[in-house]
Amino acid sequence: MKTRDKIIYASLELFNKLGERSVTTNHIAAHLGISPGNLYYHFRNKEDIIHSIFEEYICYMDESFLPASEDTSAAETLRQYCDQIFDSIWRFRFFHASMPDILLKDENLHQKYLGAHKQLSERAQTSLYRMRKEGVIAIDDDAIYDLVELMRLVAGFWLSSWMANTRNQEISRAAVYQGVLKMIALMSPYATPEGKPTLDALKAKYEELRVSHEEHTLDAAQGKAPLNSYRTDQRSLVRRYDELFGKED
Repeated sequence: MKTRDKIIYASLELFNKLGERSVTTNHIAAHLGISPGNLYYHFRNKEDIIHSIFEEYICYMDESFLPASEDTSAAETLRQYCDQIFDSIWRFRFFHASMPDILLKDENLHQKYLGAHKQLSERAQTSLYRMRKEGVIAIDDDAIYDLVELMRLVAGFWLSSWMANTRNQEISRAAVYQGVLKMIALMSPYATPEGKPTLDALKAKYEELRVSHEEHTLDAAQGKAPLNSYRTDQRSLVRRYDELFGKED
């Protein structure tokens, strides 16, 4: 893997683990075992790295949210859509957690974000039209537009809202599963009697996953198991990097 790509993926890892605000270019260089000068050869600053990560985000979304084939049922299309939503949010969770701040200070990135999510909204509309055609939901055209917009808001801003409400800076899989459950809840009022079992089964699946990951988090907090999160080590990691390389302005 080229050094530039290593920097992108290491930055994504650190941003997801520690939060974008807590990570400097010096931290990224130290994490990779390269000099800050080597990093600056490839990227001008942290914002430049974030732009490159966002390009990866767009490519991932384009590859993941492909139109369903004609022989795929609406129920299967919905399941795949929810799985893809979860996976994209989890892989790029730092971006979803800090989206308002990141987009507010970067107009170019904001425009790219709007363009990418316009395409995703169009694909979501197509999926909902198909679900209506197959009798999974009963909804008129105007309501489909509103539903897609609400689903986009939940997908894009659920994590930042969750963090503000819980004052919890540690993003878990359970928190992301909660967001997917909110999206399913938005669709549930439109379910037909024939389509309700499909949405109920999907809801049950994600509720089981949410509870499972919450229990893992609780066990870890009580010292029963190692936690696949990083808040305990975050402060010492940042302090160690600051001591070695100096805190970046």
